[in-house]
Amino acid sequence: MSSTASNSDHNEANEKINVDVGVASVDNFAALDTVISPSGKVVHIAHDDAHLDEALEFAREHGRTEVTPEEDKKLRWKLDMIVLPLFCFLYMNQFMDKTGISFASIMGIQKDYKMVGQMYSWTNSGFYLGYLFGSPFAAIILQKVPTIKFISAVIVIWGLVQCLHCTPKTYGAFMFLRVFLGFLESFVAPIYVIILNQYYRYTEHFGRTGVFYGFNGVGTIFLSAISSALYKHSNSYPLKGYKILFLIIGLMTILNGFLIMLIIPNNPTEAKFLTEREKEIVVERIRHNNQGFGNKKFKWEQALEVCKDPRSYIYLLLSLSVAIPNGGISGFGTIILKSFGYSTLKSLLMKMPVGAFELCGLAILPVFSIFVKSRMALAISYMVIVLVMTCLLAFSVDINAELVGYWFIGISPIGIILITSCVTSNTAGHTKKLLTNAITLMGYSAGNVIGPQTFRADDAPKYNPAKAGMVGCYCAAIFFMCLLTGYNIWENKRRDKQRAEEGDKYVIPENLEFADLTDFQNPEFRYRI
Repeated sequence: MSSTASNSDHNEANEKINVDVGVASVDNFAALDTVISPSGKVVHIAHDDAHLDEALEFAREHGRTEVTPEEDKKLRWKLDMIVLPLFCFLYMNQFMDKTGISFASIMGIQKDYKMVGQMYSWTNSGFYLGYLFGSPFAAIILQKVPTIKFISAVIVIWGLVQCLHCTPKTYGAFMFLRVFLGFLESFVAPIYVIILNQYYRYTEHFGRTGVFYGFNGVGTIFLSAISSALYKHSNSYPLKGYKILFLIIGLMTILNGFLIMLIIPNNPTEAKFLTEREKEIVVERIRHNNQGFGNKKFKWEQALEVCKDPRSYIYLLLSLSVAIPNGGISGFGTIILKSFGYSTLKSLLMKMPVGAFELCGLAILPVFSIFVKSRMALAISYMVIVLVMTCLLAFSVDINAELVGYWFIGISPIGIILITSCVTSNTAGHTKKLLTNAITLMGYSAGNVIGPQTFRADDAPKYNPAKAGMVGCYCAAIFFMCLLTGYNIWENKRRDKQRAEEGDKYVIPENLEFADLTDFQNPEFRYRI
């Protein structure tokens, strides 16, 4: 089917709305007026650049370019050496400021702030209450501002707030800082989806997300080493060891924020570390994602589509399922280790293997992705391992088996890795992407609020009911992963069938991928399995 800006052709398109599925045939992108979505609806595309993707102007100027495999590989390596380390470092800092409280819990913070009952649990949940509150605002504001520069400034402020954690005299003041810290981090979290979408192919999203989360393991190893040293020599410092820990994490975060501010531009075509040819290659790389760099126009029709998309609710429930155990184990990990009979110093050191499992198990995902093409199959396999190991932690009567089960939980972030990569690859339309990401972060935040509360003071020191709850949550996570896989496979087959029925009438317009269409609107879009 073809359509032009003329009224007669437009009426004809509307008459065929329930019959034909295809895209408009155009001679030039500027003439593109409508496309027929996979659901058979006519989608009108605005001609002004404010509604189109930021990559379009560059694509118009340079046209399509042929990229050799050697050029693509060379650029990917360059991105992995410049872009990836900055955000791995950021993810490590983001992880450490959330879980530093777990190390502080056995270094004296509970005694200093006279925490009883669920007060310590709320130092973990309070962080995510701020996160939960901030996520919707982040989704709206980040579309209106120069994204990377704004976020880098927030990172610096967040680092300052982390440093201030060493100053409160009362539990209430400390809790205020925890909630405010979570609020600030809700603005930082979407940066990973944005960066992956701007620089990497959809086939690389899952693996690179795994590398981000793998650096949580580096953070765990670092925290274990530095906190054990601080605790061992606590009498040598003017401040309590856990307060120095907060300062170290905060200063590292501030440095990270300034580095991102100086090196990373708001979109790749402004990157000083890329040559003109490399910028062309980046645009060609993301062209295959059927997405662009982003768009500053908030589109209400895309916001409505988020509510209509079943994936939004699957992401929400999956996020909740993996976050409840995460919230509990992040806050009570060292306490669980101490319940095995280890001393405080030994408990701090015994967290290191968790970090090693996380680093090795998750950072290797790009390699696994070369051999196993399905991210869903990889994620489900990982989650089954996590479930088995959580059963060991929850139900075994042997301390060594429990310890191994606890260590293997280091790979449990596979669930949120899958969600992040799916939101990046399988959600098109910039407004829709940011709002969908906000929904997943809200589910993740809510789960992390609930998780610490399942570790009741009355159940100490073993916390068996909370451990059993973790098993149930991981079972639910596997179910939602399978449901998401089946739904995406079904939808792709339906679209392929419609396209085949169109035959020669199906024409792909130039630069359709830069029209800021959603995955519901773009007939070329296929969900990545």
